[in-house]
Amino acid sequence: MVANAAVAQPGRTLEALLKIVDEVGKSVISEYADSVDAEARFPTEAFDALKDARLLSSYIPQDLGGDGISITDLCRLCERLGTYDASVAMVYAMHQIQVACLVHHGRDIEYFENYLREVSEKQLLLASATTEIGVGGDVRSSVCAVQVEGDRFTLEKKAPVISYATHSDAILVTCRSSEDAPSNEQSIVLVKTEDRELEKICGWDTLGFRGTCSEGFILKSRGDARQIMPQPYSDILAKTMHPVSHLVWGSLWTGIAASAV
Repeated sequence: MVANAAVAQPGRTLEALLKIVDEVGKSVISEYADSVDAEARFPTEAFDALKDARLLSSYIPQDLGGDGISITDLCRLCERLGTYDASVAMVYAMHQIQVACLVHHGRDIEYFENYLREVSEKQLLLASATTEIGVGGDVRSSVCAVQVEGDRFTLEKKAPVISYATHSDAILVTCRSSEDAPSNEQSIVLVKTEDRELEKICGWDTLGFRGTCSEGFILKSRGDARQIMPQPYSDILAKTMHPVSHLVWGSLWTGIAASAV
């Protein structure tokens, strides 16, 4: 573990964060990288260290407890993690994509602002479920629909893949906005661990990223209707999820390539 890493230091510089990544990379991530891949297991040791170093909240604004770094600096962190372990870098990047969606589209909504503070304070790990059985790889179509009754929602989604689902603290789930909505009229629902049931339906041997634990599940959830993001998924995808995904993925792939060379 990194000395004094558990102490929150909002507003840390990129240089300071890269130094922490290197310390964690050399002392923890590299030590377990081979076993993570060989056993296709979640990189628990690495993420315990990253949480101790408060790196899961790096993109969250400073007034909500994070470092408030730019997307460019976030890409640099993903690139550096890629030099140590592909799976760790990918899980970290996927988490930050979900964080970015909440930051960019929930920043002025009391419920999601409070949740971002909780993510910072507890170093929660976020996953996503955007694909669904029955629509192939089309993330702009959903079969399942969120149902709202009073102040509660219910949801059931058959997802062919939800990376690190059982290791996450919450999953951002795409679905039709209502039972009457067309397949492309979608919302994102924040599904917390305590709200969900997961039934494994398939596995996936993701060559080079086996530590992401990318398996398929039937996800069932009940929760507070405030967990439904009010902005349409089409806007969130176009303005944040799609561009941020390719920026952080491209960066971690650069780190993997640099390490290989």
